[in-house]
Amino acid sequence: MTKRFLFTLIFTALIFNLSAQEKVFTPGGFLRGGMFYSTGDYPNDVNAAFADAAFTLTATDNMSFKGFGDIRLRMGQQFGDNVNSLVVREAWGMYYNRFISISLGKRIIKWGKTDIFSPLSRFSPLDYTYRSPDLEDKDMGNLAGELTITPASFLKLTAVATPLWHPSVLMTAPLELPPNINLSMPEGLYRGNGYYSLGFRGDLLLSGFDAGIQWYHGPDLMPGLSLVSADFSNLLNPQITIAGVPYIINHTGLDFEVPVSPLVLRGALAYSKPVRKKEGNEEIPFPQIDWVAGADWTPGNFRMTFEYSGRKVLDYYPAPYDPVIGTEPDLVKLSQLFATPGFDPVEFTRLQTEAFGRLYNNQVYEYYHSAGLRFEAELFYGRLLPSVMTIYNFTSKDLLLIPMIRFKPADGLTIGAGMEHYSGKKGGLYDIVDNFMKAAFVSIKIDF
Repeated sequence: MTKRFLFTLIFTALIFNLSAQEKVFTPGGFLRGGMFYSTGDYPNDVNAAFADAAFTLTATDNMSFKGFGDIRLRMGQQFGDNVNSLVVREAWGMYYNRFISISLGKRIIKWGKTDIFSPLSRFSPLDYTYRSPDLEDKDMGNLAGELTITPASFLKLTAVATPLWHPSVLMTAPLELPPNINLSMPEGLYRGNGYYSLGFRGDLLLSGFDAGIQWYHGPDLMPGLSLVSADFSNLLNPQITIAGVPYIINHTGLDFEVPVSPLVLRGALAYSKPVRKKEGNEEIPFPQIDWVAGADWTPGNFRMTFEYSGRKVLDYYPAPYDPVIGTEPDLVKLSQLFATPGFDPVEFTRLQTEAFGRLYNNQVYEYYHSAGLRFEAELFYGRLLPSVMTIYNFTSKDLLLIPMIRFKPADGLTIGAGMEHYSGKKGGLYDIVDNFMKAAFVSIKIDF
């Protein structure tokens, strides 16, 4: 509650005190109801049911100041748990002129020109478990300061700093784990030594060609998995505690965008390296190189986006064990393993923790290749909006498919239906999460 109050206070102070000009206030928001019905092997048929309210306020003097706030209220249930939350999603103020802009507050900051795959976005975490028909609702704000300088019309320089760590929320909370395993993942803002982040980006904006280059230092948005304790004094009921913890990375990247009629071509290249070495540190991932190439095609009322993504895992070595967390382990093989002379159950558990971290970081294999496709249309003068997005990882065999249709019978009213389908090979990440993430959904939304 203290942090929410602080964000609201900052936003209010910026709006009322930073500019002496007459301000224009523009309120907005929406009311929404929705239900996700499980299509996987999940104990509850109703995966999620909720009522949302969003209240936004934009303030500007049309000369040198802009402020924005977004407060979200949700009531209902998700994955069998009651939900009653009030979240300040964004609350920031900005001073700007022709050459410079300065903003402060809680913001969603996305870097990168690619759409489906975003290897260059380092500041805004995602809530992968958030049930919503609007995929952008998974974006989460972070407390940040941003400085942008435009020394020329073709050049923009940006610096961003965050004082706290805000990790992404991973699809681990609904996992049905054995009672002897305690898995705790961090949520919200965290402070600590080294939890700050700093990034610089330069954008070249030319006629018919845009390009950017960037550098980032700070905690990765993905928390690492650390083995806190493993007590095997009772072999029939060992007690294992695993926690999500931050790890610091150095990240560099570049991207471009160029129209080549009738397409818009995009690409990105990124290199990420943890500051600490991986050996003996199960929470630390391997360094990696990511690349993306894609194109947009917009024929009339249709839009199609295709992207290919590749990954090279550096300093790679095969994991000695396959991950068993979240799966149905082979008890016969495990019994034989534990009966082997000289076997160390604590080290085995540490390596299992590392193996599961490799799984959700897509570092089980040395190379990864994925493709994403999004199709959108506006029919009947924008009243009917069908879309489909699919992502397939050729290496891990993971598939995400989200078909959706929206109908707008009147201005400000949207009725939607669709589904989220997850599937993957046995023991893979999507195979582990598909039981609780697969669902069909319906929603009704009133914008104001």
